[in-house]
Amino acid sequence: MPSLAARLAVPAAALLLVLFLAAPASATNFTCATPGATCQSAIGYAVPNATTYAELAARFNTTTTLAELLGANNLPTTTSPSAPIAAKTTLRIPFRCSCGSNRVGHSDGGPIYVVQPQDGLDHIAREVFDAFVTYQEVATANNIKNVNLIYPGQKLRIPLPCTCDPVDGATVMHFAYSVAKGDDTSGIAARFGVNEQTLLNLNKITDPKGLEQAQILDVPLPVCRSSISNTSADHNLLLPNGTYALTAEDCMQCSCSANDYEQLSCTPVQRKGCPTVPPCDGGLKLGEKNGAGCESKMCAYTGYSKTTSLSIHTGLVTANQTACNQKGGAARPEFAGSMWRMSAISFHMVLILICFL
Repeated sequence: MPSLAARLAVPAAALLLVLFLAAPASATNFTCATPGATCQSAIGYAVPNATTYAELAARFNTTTTLAELLGANNLPTTTSPSAPIAAKTTLRIPFRCSCGSNRVGHSDGGPIYVVQPQDGLDHIAREVFDAFVTYQEVATANNIKNVNLIYPGQKLRIPLPCTCDPVDGATVMHFAYSVAKGDDTSGIAARFGVNEQTLLNLNKITDPKGLEQAQILDVPLPVCRSSISNTSADHNLLLPNGTYALTAEDCMQCSCSANDYEQLSCTPVQRKGCPTVPPCDGGLKLGEKNGAGCESKMCAYTGYSKTTSLSIHTGLVTANQTACNQKGGAARPEFAGSMWRMSAISFHMVLILICFL
């Protein structure tokens, strides 16, 4: 009679399937310049089968809550956990990223997958987690020496790709995107509001025509500026356009909108147990502005603290920094153009004078 290990282990045929079907590592090596850094990240996950929001959040346990899943996809907070999700629907899955000592970023601590009967590492990587990891990466993360030897009930940590590095000097949220059929780099860049050359450089793409379906790209999503203090637990809250998050123990809802892309927009959540949000200096309420133009100030959320009770903090910040920078940047080319025209006129005047002499 076969031993217990032999009966529980994945059949040898599964290993052959891994060897013959496994494609080259598809996940970009998301490197980190600062080991030990942590941040928010996300992947664009196509659900393999019809499911619900509660089930999807459970699949990415330890890294994603239902509230975070809804916020990342700009879905109403009232969305039912049992609301259906059709197969092949692509959703953003947010998670906490951690940069390891080897300068490679992975999801912090999870998700944790429980092996099912007839599972193989390649099936788990490809089918369950949409090829955002490879079977080799799962094996390495779980110290599995023999990729043919996993068993039902075994818990595996899935290392989703991510990083916390700034891009071109700017803070961004790194979004792992799986290339779809018909995608090209210019279309991907336009869809997510990033510079195409930045996308190419970040992913070390020398030939855009060589883009492959299911290739994993690191897309650096622009995020709204935050005035949250470094002493607040949510100081590294990163929100791209069209997303929101609950923070301050679910007492504040912050969002990022293209209409006010520069500054996080935060509003208090009306629920029992949440404290009153104090006004800023001068009596301005949260979200209100004083003055106009580049010198205007806005009352913004600046973090929270908790000793015996929860306290929410606010402060005045510059309201239109991006618009002002753009205005200043536009003036320089115009001035340069004026100088060029003046130089050209002077040159022609000299020629005329030479002709008359």
